[in-house]
Amino acid sequence: MNNVNDRNNGADQLNRLQLEKIAHIPAAEHERKNEALSATLSELIRKAKHNQVTQDKFYNLELHFLRSTSLSTLFDRLLIDLLEKLELEQIELQLVDSNGDVQQLIKDIYGQLNHTNLHYLENSQSLSQLYESKFKIQLTQDHNFINELFQRTSKRVYSAALLPLVRENQIIGSLHLGSNNKQRFVPGLATSFLQHLSSIIAICIENAITQEQFKLLSLVDLLTRAKNRRYFIQSLTREIARSARSQNPISCLFLDLDHFKQVNDSHGHLTGDRALQSVASSIMPMLRQSDVLARFGGEEFTIMLPDTSQSHAVEIAERIREEISSISILDDYRNKFSITVSIGVSTWHPRKSQTMTFEKVQDYLISRADKGVYAAKEKGRNCVQIGR
Repeated sequence: MNNVNDRNNGADQLNRLQLEKIAHIPAAEHERKNEALSATLSELIRKAKHNQVTQDKFYNLELHFLRSTSLSTLFDRLLIDLLEKLELEQIELQLVDSNGDVQQLIKDIYGQLNHTNLHYLENSQSLSQLYESKFKIQLTQDHNFINELFQRTSKRVYSAALLPLVRENQIIGSLHLGSNNKQRFVPGLATSFLQHLSSIIAICIENAITQEQFKLLSLVDLLTRAKNRRYFIQSLTREIARSARSQNPISCLFLDLDHFKQVNDSHGHLTGDRALQSVASSIMPMLRQSDVLARFGGEEFTIMLPDTSQSHAVEIAERIREEISSISILDDYRNKFSITVSIGVSTWHPRKSQTMTFEKVQDYLISRADKGVYAAKEKGRNCVQIGR
């Protein structure tokens, strides 16, 4: 019992000594420590709030990308919206497209996408060298490196972040962010938000490509790479509405390859397929981006020509007819033969006094162009006729 009391007395004495020591600390020292502690807590709160704001910003960005329904929308959000939302000076996207499949996909569906800061790579070798095969985010202030990275722009970039886009341990691209703030992307800064963003972007690109491939099946004739009948009708409806607003004419061409059954019977269906491919590929370079070439069925093609008068449509049809007649097609035995085409032309010029529905205008254009084809056949084929 005495030992316990001794221990208690010793503890009480120690507490009294500590209290006496604290009591002797000047009030100014107390205040200084309190202010330092308060400043530390304020800084921690500020950082927490900043991290929350940053987290919310990146979370909203990720949702913005995840809601993209097409490659076109996704690229707009990556290369235009992201520039504004992150207050950057420059953005560049490099995509690995070894066989040109992505570019062909875009060409088939959109014609082209006008992004000067979107670049395609034949292989991933340059990206592997860029990231030294580690595929981790890089932050840099290296002036020479940045100038080489953004050499296609005259804008001043003083710091940059390189985001590798990786799927299943394979790099599929790289997103480069450039800022005119030297302290924006300083080596050593935390990159967790950027790392997560790069993962989301890679997933979105892969998903968008897959979705566009499915879309392609429903919009494009896979044999000729021309649009299909469904796409043509949808586009024609939209252009009729636009024509009604602008009061500009719209024209249609119907093309029917002459004696095509004889091509299949004499040379085989594989050669017939090659003939269809040759016809489509010879027409495409002659059209504007706003024009639509479609395979309407069998050996029939249609072409929609927005903002095109009847006389101009006839000129285009004649050039196409001459081009097709000059094509040399090879059969299975490497023998050459040629083919001709009959073309019908129709034009609708909107008038403010007209009350035709868009569906009736659509029927008008298609039926008149079809009648023009029949007139061309009756005239001896290999000619252009206006549908009456």
